[in-house]
Amino acid sequence: MTNLSTFVATARRHLTPIIDRRGNILYSSCATLRPGTVYLLGLNPGGDPHDPRHQEQTIDSALRALPSKRENEYLDVSWREQGIRRAAGQSNLQRRVQRLAEMLNLDLRDMCAANLIFARSANAETSDYSELAPICWPVHELILGLVQPRLIIAFGNSGVSPYAFLLSKLTPASETMFPSGHGSWRCRAFTAGGMRVAGLPHLSRYAIDRHPPVGKWLNALLAG
Repeated sequence: MTNLSTFVATARRHLTPIIDRRGNILYSSCATLRPGTVYLLGLNPGGDPHDPRHQEQTIDSALRALPSKRENEYLDVSWREQGIRRAAGQSNLQRRVQRLAEMLNLDLRDMCAANLIFARSANAETSDYSELAPICWPVHELILGLVQPRLIIAFGNSGVSPYAFLLSKLTPASETMFPSGHGSWRCRAFTAGGMRVAGLPHLSRYAIDRHPPVGKWLNALLAG
């Protein structure tokens, strides 16, 4: 595929400053780099980059493997959760992303998914957000050009989150809020630069499956 080979080569140029860091590119298969309905965007690959379990994959090796990538990280990969190795697709975060796709009446395997920052870190505080998000952003522009989603759904909408970065980058004229159903947490959304963006509380902490009104709100944004 010419588009895919061009994407990999261009992404490699943009990511040269971090090419040897531990990390990942797509959380979906390479087949999702085509027109689609939704782009799922997390903050960054979790886990300690110095953990031996993560030593084998760098951003460079992830790019090399991308043309043959078939698995979906939310469905096909076994993640550790609170020190316990879960069966493939069975961690809380993975199951909540699966439920989100069901609420949207979409096949998760057809949804392009990635993280704002491609380098791995244990948490947001150690993600080098202000330095690395701008380095990674041009690659997301490439992805958006291929996927042309009707909606970007960001996991996390706090000050250090993919939603906050998109908000600062696209500078919308206004922003809307919607109750998350969990205490004072809010869902947020805006439209700018031809893009519609929704920011959810991070699904590692937010059980979206318990809040059907949020699914209806997201579907209304999609229908927008």
